[in-house]
Amino acid sequence: MNSLTQQQKDDIIRLGRLGFSYRDVALNFGFDIAEVARQFQLEKGEVYECWFQGYLSAQAEIRQTVLDAALNSSQPAILQMLKYYAMTEQTNLEAYDYEHTEQTQTENQHRADKGE
Repeated sequence: MNSLTQQQKDDIIRLGRLGFSYRDVALNFGFDIAEVARQFQLEKGEVYECWFQGYLSAQAEIRQTVLDAALNSSQPAILQMLKYYAMTEQTNLEAYDYEHTEQTQTENQHRADKGE
């Protein structure tokens, strides 16, 4: 898969914001489904990174809306925020089981070199 154009990146971000799957993205652009699936498995690559940027930004906006409602005493919103927090806490606990492999060491060194 060649480098994406800015228009493709913008379109993939939009599809991610709208919650379309990796398969939908691949089919829409005529990309190899297996290659796009691999990017999602590895959680890296241009298609995945653009998609995730859109997906996460939409999730952030939705959660902000729920949080605002919760802070205004909406019982359903409070319960939903508690669910979000519980899911996040569980995921963060999984970090203790994360295996630090040579690949992650290389990725972390790359991030450190870039100042991230």
